[in-house]
Amino acid sequence: MEAMVNGKADAWRRRINDQRSSGQSVRAWCKANDAQEGSFYWWRARLGLSSGKQRLRRPLRSAQAKPTPLAFAQVVVHPSTAEPLRLRFAGQRELILPASMPLEQVAKLVHAIEATT
Repeated sequence: MEAMVNGKADAWRRRINDQRSSGQSVRAWCKANDAQEGSFYWWRARLGLSSGKQRLRRPLRSAQAKPTPLAFAQVVVHPSTAEPLRLRFAGQRELILPASMPLEQVAKLVHAIEATT
C-alpha cells in the first residue's frame, strides 16, 4: 500500500513540475493533460509544493503526539474588579493568580510556563 502511495506521490510531483515548467495556468494544464484540477491542488498541498519550493510535507501527528503549545494567549484584565486572574491551559488546567499580581509578573510566569512545555 505504501509503495502505491509513494508511486502516486512521485507521479504527482512530476505532474506538478511539468505544469510549472509549461507556463500554463493550473486549469489550462489540467484540461490539456486530462487531470482533475481538485486533485492537482490536493496533491500540491499534500506534497508541500504550494509555495513554489520543493519540500516534503511534515508528517501528520499521531493522536498521541504532544500538542503544539500556544504561541500567545489573550489576557483580559478588568482592574476595577477584585476577581482573581485565571489562566486556562490545554488539558483543562487552570492557574489562578491574585488580582493584585502585577501584569509584568504574570507575563514572566506565562513565558516561563511556555518555555517548559
